[in-house]
Amino acid sequence: MIAWLGMALPVAALIAMIVVLGGPIAWALRARGFSYALIAVPAAFAVIALTSLAGPFVGLGWSLLLPFGLSVVLTLIIVALRRFVAIRVPASPNRRHGFLLPVASAAIGGLVIALSVAVAMKTPDAISQTYDVNFHLNAVRQILDTGNSSPLAMDLSAPGASVFYPTLWHATVALIVQLTGVSIPLATNAALFTTVAVIWTVGMVGFGRAVAGPSARVTIISGILSVAIPVYPLGLTGYGILYPNLLSIALIPYCLVGFMQLFGIAQARRSDANSVCSAVLLALGSFGAVVLAHPNGMHSVLVWLIAPTVYLVVRALRAQPVLNTTGELVPSTVPAPLRKIVAWLALPGLAVVMAGAWIVGRTSDAPWGGNYGPRRGLLEALGMTPHTPGHSWPLLILVIIGCIAVFRWKKSRWLLLSGLVFFVLYYISDAFPPSAWRSLFLNPWYNTPWRIAALAWMGLFPLFVLGASYAWSMLRGGGIRWARLTSNPQRIRAFIATLAALFLLAATQGAGTHAGIAFVKDSYQAKVDSAPLLDEDERAILERLDQHLPDDAIIIDNPWNGGALAYAVSGFPVLTPHTGGSYDPRISELTAELKDGTPRACELVNELDARYILDFGTRYVFKETTDAEPFIGVTDVDDSDMFTELDREGDAVLYEVTGCDTTP
Repeated sequence: MIAWLGMALPVAALIAMIVVLGGPIAWALRARGFSYALIAVPAAFAVIALTSLAGPFVGLGWSLLLPFGLSVVLTLIIVALRRFVAIRVPASPNRRHGFLLPVASAAIGGLVIALSVAVAMKTPDAISQTYDVNFHLNAVRQILDTGNSSPLAMDLSAPGASVFYPTLWHATVALIVQLTGVSIPLATNAALFTTVAVIWTVGMVGFGRAVAGPSARVTIISGILSVAIPVYPLGLTGYGILYPNLLSIALIPYCLVGFMQLFGIAQARRSDANSVCSAVLLALGSFGAVVLAHPNGMHSVLVWLIAPTVYLVVRALRAQPVLNTTGELVPSTVPAPLRKIVAWLALPGLAVVMAGAWIVGRTSDAPWGGNYGPRRGLLEALGMTPHTPGHSWPLLILVIIGCIAVFRWKKSRWLLLSGLVFFVLYYISDAFPPSAWRSLFLNPWYNTPWRIAALAWMGLFPLFVLGASYAWSMLRGGGIRWARLTSNPQRIRAFIATLAALFLLAATQGAGTHAGIAFVKDSYQAKVDSAPLLDEDERAILERLDQHLPDDAIIIDNPWNGGALAYAVSGFPVLTPHTGGSYDPRISELTAELKDGTPRACELVNELDARYILDFGTRYVFKETTDAEPFIGVTDVDDSDMFTELDREGDAVLYEVTGCDTTP
């Protein structure tokens, strides 16, 4: 437990960065109450994303000075334009409802997530034993070494190639390392904890309040239910590992709140106040941060926009009233002809944008199919724990109650369509095998059910919140009558509310959550002879490389058995920093022939100036793969006379290439 104290500094550093970078922008917009957090968080990441892209063009290396400078400039611009863009609607005079209560509610969900992830990881600097971890940890090291965090310069898996890869996550982790001096694995996990336990839960409380209003009841329910679907964040914490995707999804709730405020369908505008210009900045700024964290977040938001767009188009064509700043329905101030023209263009316009995004932002056609058939897939979708073992029937009950509440509450009926859209997407992903028609719907998410399942909350969470709120409203009368029969009714009401909150938390943390924790635990276990990528002995070798290697050493590695992580852990460059990539073809020649001591291999040792190898055996991140065959010449080399042992921990060995000196 004491070891986890080391997590406090990098977590505090990231939270401080969010406050320093996003706080001035929220202040300039005159944000008050919980609106301050809802604007500051995405603003901070938008600033980091923009400066990551702009840094190389202004000739500055990556550091906190770049985003801080942009934050100051944007703050000054907004102050100059404050008359036009600042929030004019006063926040709720109730301070508890305005800020403290939403933050406390987010902390409830955040604590549950943090404890779940901590139990699964076991150590604060644990390294995921999954395929993509080589890339994500080594990408942070590359940014620290080059001072370039631009998504246009992230060529780790294809050196010298002109590619675009979102680097918001890696740039953020690099800033944590620069500010605190902690290791890359620890900084990565600190960013992970902050993302899923702070950024995510704060956004979800804001989303719940936007959907169902700013009452204390809705606020507490939203914090508790932010952790109701285990596939996010637990599923993605164990799968992949998908750090950029985790961050992108965590920022989506802020984007949805912005669009709801902009469209006039947010129920909490009186509490989480915003002007039209501020709503535009929140919606578009957070959308940009979502896209630059991971592009498939763009597709997720665009799909979500279908339901409210249809709702608004129907209301416009029927000349129905709109919501004002106090949540009341009033006649629209937009001239009827103009309103109808915009309505007729809205859906085709959204379709064009979605088609363009699908064409530009589509991924490779991955071969993943569903785990279930049509019947079992339907059961799994209804079980409210998508793509995760076990079912959570209490959540299904909340969905049913929520559907009833939405149907009776006419101005929110669009939430039914939103829920149906994401329900169908998940059903397609997990109930059918790979096919052309399936890829048509799922290609932006790599066709994988894990990524689609992690988006189920976008349709289900509003129904959860409304269902729980509606159920509590029905039971509240009995609690009040009981309290009045006692000598201290206020204390009894507080006791009943606490009991109800604990019951809701317990009822929604069932088999799915336990399965999610077990999945994460399996993805991070590093036991010797069983860890698929990097076990404890192998990591010990990496952490003391500087005791055996010169400062300019380059390591010959097999990325499939964890050797590539030498770059992230120790700072020594490796020839192949990722399992999948397009590298100098000479590397494959070298790694295939070196233990045989062929003349060509020795020639390449000199050409590439790489004279040290890490031999971590044939236990690969994928149990059965032929992709590791090009590295057979640097794997299990104990019997070769080409190498001299420099360090050993169990079966993990560091060698120096010495046989080439005598090879004819």
